[in-house]
Amino acid sequence: MRLGLENITDLLRSLGDPQTGVPAILVAGTNGKGSVTTFISSILRAAGLKTGVFYSPHLFRVNERIRVDGEEIPSPELDRIIGRLRDGYGETPFTFFEGVTASAAIWFRERGVDAAVYEVGLGGRLDATRLVDARGTVITGISIDHSEHLGKTKDKILDEKLGITRPGAPLIANLSTKALEERAARHCGKTGIPFFPVSREVESSEGKITAGGMTFSLTTPLRDYGELRSGMIGWHQVRNAATAVRAAEVFLPGRRPGTAVVGKGLASASFAGSFQVLNGEPRVILDVSHNEEALCASIDTLLQLSPPERNVIVFGVMARKQLGRFPEKAMRSAREIILVPLKEKGAAGSNELSSRFSGAEAATGRNLALIRPTRGMAGAMKLAGRLAGPDDTVLILGSHLAVEEAVARM
Repeated sequence: MRLGLENITDLLRSLGDPQTGVPAILVAGTNGKGSVTTFISSILRAAGLKTGVFYSPHLFRVNERIRVDGEEIPSPELDRIIGRLRDGYGETPFTFFEGVTASAAIWFRERGVDAAVYEVGLGGRLDATRLVDARGTVITGISIDHSEHLGKTKDKILDEKLGITRPGAPLIANLSTKALEERAARHCGKTGIPFFPVSREVESSEGKITAGGMTFSLTTPLRDYGELRSGMIGWHQVRNAATAVRAAEVFLPGRRPGTAVVGKGLASASFAGSFQVLNGEPRVILDVSHNEEALCASIDTLLQLSPPERNVIVFGVMARKQLGRFPEKAMRSAREIILVPLKEKGAAGSNELSSRFSGAEAATGRNLALIRPTRGMAGAMKLAGRLAGPDDTVLILGSHLAVEEAVARM
């Protein structure tokens, strides 16, 4: 297997370069990629465009990755396209990610989409999605994650993600520090890329959060959108919505979305596993957050809905993940914490999970008796069912795998 972009380049060329001719937006970033991809595609659909969406990763089925106007690619069609890839590419192998990326490009061309939004996989510079016909690129933010592949500093991680840019295609970036913003601006200045810094261009204010949705307001250089609504909740989602709205404005210069289109697009957007609140008693929330920044944002949103004494957290994570402040924050925000060793190779085991939280005991003053290690998700879900009353909230988080395992046992 060759590293880099040679495999996917050859694969797409053998298929007649199906990715060309479909205007696309590429969305990279440490956190918020899936949400921003969802918001952008929903706004484009509200504006009347037939829209393809490519997600990475999926939660339950590979079909989730490839959608046209919200509809997943049917399994027979995906099987047909994968068969075409195998037949046309001979004995030279391609990766799973290269295969589904190429499949998305073929499906979008076959369906005649007006625009496509691609969520970048890992990094950006060497990601298979970089070969699509991007007319705009987005970076949702930079945090420390996947440092074994992308680098151990935010500067290096940003440089990897800036690899999705190309001359003439605007970059819309929502970067949290002036230093990162200036670094992106210098990169764009050297390569002739129009740069739109969301943190300086878009003003936002928070409204109200409930289990069913939230309100907020946005003002961009184009217009004041007034009060908006989203079913995707958490104040971090206001930041994601701001990035998506600015990207839609830049991507559609001849038909810039008005207030009604943006309002409809944001209100109708939904993304499974992104602090997804399920109906029932107790309330159950599914969240795929898996690094310090995202995990802490999830806890902040939990506290908007439910006080600490009403919360039970079910947590499983990969061993390589840096949790930072999360264990302490979680211990302050829940009555019980159930630790789960996931089935996936490389997942943190019960002892390792317990040790991650033991250091937070002194800082929080909470007794480790509230920490309950388990042998697996089946036992964790049974325990959560016993511990949580009808007025309580059970938050399941730590990775896509944690959510997938939990749902299978609900």
